[in-house]
Amino acid sequence: MKKRVVVKPKPNLRKALIISLITLVSGAVIVSFLFHYNLSGLSLAYAGTYAPPYTWNEYLLVNITCLIFIPMLIIFTIFRENPQSYGLMRPQNDAAKIALWFFLLMLPILIIASRFPAFRNYYPIQKEAIYSVRYFLYFEITYGFYLFCWEFFFRGFLTFGLEKRLGSITAVILPSIAFCALHWTKPIPEFLGSFIAGIAMGWLALRGKSFLPGFWIHWGISVIFDILCIHGAPRAFL
Repeated sequence: MKKRVVVKPKPNLRKALIISLITLVSGAVIVSFLFHYNLSGLSLAYAGTYAPPYTWNEYLLVNITCLIFIPMLIIFTIFRENPQSYGLMRPQNDAAKIALWFFLLMLPILIIASRFPAFRNYYPIQKEAIYSVRYFLYFEITYGFYLFCWEFFFRGFLTFGLEKRLGSITAVILPSIAFCALHWTKPIPEFLGSFIAGIAMGWLALRGKSFLPGFWIHWGISVIFDILCIHGAPRAFL
C-alpha cells in the first residue's frame, strides 16, 4: 500500500513581499507623523505655529486613527486578509502565562521607579487624574484603549506584516526601534528601556500569535505605575 503524500500549498512569496513592503512604508509614514504630532503638542485644527495645544480628546482621536483605523483599512482593502493574521486573536503557546510573569517581574522595578522625581513629575500624563477619582477612571479607560491601538500597531500590524517576508528578527527589531522613538519625551530610563520592552513584547506576540498579551502587560503596568506615582502626591485622592 502506497503511503499517501500530503502536498502543502506553496506560500505566495510575491504577495508576502508586497505586504511586508507596504507595511514597512506605511508604518514609517505613520510613525514619522505621530512623532511630529505628539511631540509638537499643537492642535491639527489650526494652521501655523500659533496653533493652541491639542486636547486629550484630540490626541486620542488622532492617534487612534493612525494606530488602528488606517492599518485596518490597509489590511481589509489592500492586503485583503483577516485581522487574525495580524495578532487579533486569542494568544497561544502559554503567551498569557508568560505575560503574567513579565508583569510580576516588573512590579519591583515600578515600585522603585515611582519614588524618583523624574517619574513622579511625569505620571500620570493627565495631571487632573491625581485629584479626581472620576477623572482617574476616565483617563485610565481611555488610555487603555489608546494602548490597545498602540499594541495592535506595533506588535500586530507591523510585527506580523513584516514577519511575512522579512523574517521574525526584522519583525521584532524594527517595530522596537519605532516604539522606542515614540518614547522620546519620556524619562531617560523609560526611553532606553522601551527598546528592550519592545523586543520582549514582539517576541511574545510572535510566540503567542497575538498582540493581546503585550497589551495586557502595557496597560497593567501603566495603571499600577500611575497609582504608585499618585500615592503621596499633595492633595491626591489616594
